[in-house]
Amino acid sequence: MERAVEWFIAVTSLVIGASHIVRAGDWVATFGILHRAGRPGAFVNGALSLVPGALIVASHRSWSWPGTILTAFGWLLVLKGLICFLAPDMALHSMERAPSRRAFVAGGIALIAVGTWAVYCLAFGGLTS
Repeated sequence: MERAVEWFIAVTSLVIGASHIVRAGDWVATFGILHRAGRPGAFVNGALSLVPGALIVASHRSWSWPGTILTAFGWLLVLKGLICFLAPDMALHSMERAPSRRAFVAGGIALIAVGTWAVYCLAFGGLTS
């Protein structure tokens, strides 16, 4: 099951990361819409993190190198979802800062790094653990 999750992380992180870089303006507009929606927008933002985070946490419980990075990534997504659902005003405050195109590009680079790490785990994880 861990390999399937590594594939999931690789595909989703690389695609969404590339989108953050290439379509940064559209991401800024999307988060503006979510912020203007108020708490329901915070809930949508939370679901976008909680669902893949829960899938990763439930299926990729490796705390041995190199998989530990991917498991930690899943827990970070769960934490973000938790904050959005239990403290939506805090999430809205964070979204209020109107992330810039630059912030989404930086996030895209980080997601591409996570996706690349997942590819590394697929290629070499079984050899090093």
